[in-house]
Amino acid sequence: MRYAVSVLPADPVEVRVTSGEADTVTVAAVMPSMGHALPPVGTVQADPGHFVAEERMFVMDGVWELSITVSGAQGQETISISTVVDR
Repeated sequence: MRYAVSVLPADPVEVRVTSGEADTVTVAAVMPSMGHALPPVGTVQADPGHFVAEERMFVMDGVWELSITVSGAQGQETISISTVVDR
């Protein structure tokens, strides 16, 4: 792994790159149980290593699969995580 991240599944999603130096981060979300798939969303860098999605992502509560693509000096990597959204 080139990068490590922590994710706050708020709306908008917040990603902290905890290992590696990221230049850009995108986030795509899929809700497998309902067949929802959202296109990748860009982020803005709020602070070094802290990225916030440019758009809201979650259309409903439940289990979501996030694909977080991180790009930087170490190359590009996609990290997949599951999260539960319960507002």
